[in-house]
Amino acid sequence: MSQDGLHIVRQLVAVVARTFYRDEYVIALDYLNQHEIARIDVLSKHLRVVYREAYRIYKELEKHKLVQTITRQDPVVLNSPFQRATKSVYFYLDYRKFVDVVKWRIWKLQGQVQLRTEKEQKNVGYDCPDCKKHFNKMEVLSLMDPFTGMFKCDYCGGELVDNTVLEMELQTRKELTRFTMQSKVILTLLKKTDDITLPPPTPFSEVPVPNPSGDMDGKVDDAGKLGAGKELGVARDTGVA
Repeated sequence: MSQDGLHIVRQLVAVVARTFYRDEYVIALDYLNQHEIARIDVLSKHLRVVYREAYRIYKELEKHKLVQTITRQDPVVLNSPFQRATKSVYFYLDYRKFVDVVKWRIWKLQGQVQLRTEKEQKNVGYDCPDCKKHFNKMEVLSLMDPFTGMFKCDYCGGELVDNTVLEMELQTRKELTRFTMQSKVILTLLKKTDDITLPPPTPFSEVPVPNPSGDMDGKVDDAGKLGAGKELGVARDTGVA
C-alpha cells in the first residue's frame, strides 16, 4: 500500500476514535495506529495505567471489533520484569477488519437514525383523549366538524388533540444533523479506502520481543510495517501525521 493509502486508513482510525470514544480509548487506538501491534505491558506503560486497566481498555476495543488480540510464549529478556518465559498478550490493528467494522457500524447507525425519524413522524398527529385512537395528519382532514372547526374522533366523537411536540421535532432534527456532520468525514474516508488495497497485519513471527524500555528491535519500512525504529508525528486534531 502506498504512503497515501496508509495515511488515509490511519486517518480513518483517528477520526473514528475521536468521534465515538473517550480520551483513554483515543490514546489507546492512537498508539496502535502508530505501531500496529504491541504487548500489553508496553501498552500499559504508554497509557500510564496499571496492567489491569490497560487490559480492560483494549479488551473493550476488541469487544467492539476494532482491535484484535493474540498471545505467544515470549522468551526471557535481560533486565525485563518477566524473568521466565511467559505467555504474553499482544493487541494489534488489522486495517482490513477495522474498515469493514466501521462500514457496518455506520450503516447500522444510519438505519437506527432513519427508523427513529420515521417512527416519530408516524406518531405525530392527533389523539382522541377518550378512546385513545390515533390519527395521522392526513387522516384528520376528513374529520373536521364544519360547525366548530375542530377535529372529531370517528369512533367516539371526542375532540381530537394535537400531539405534535415542537421540542421533540427539534431534538430529532438536531440529532440527525449532528450524526450527519460526524459521519461525513468518516464516510469520505471510507469511500477513499475502496480505491486502495489494505495490507494484512504484519506476520506475528516478525514481531520482535520488546526490550525492557518497551521498544521493539525493528524498523518501520516504507509500506508501514511496524517495529519501533520510526514513529509518526501525532497531530492533536486528527491523531495522525
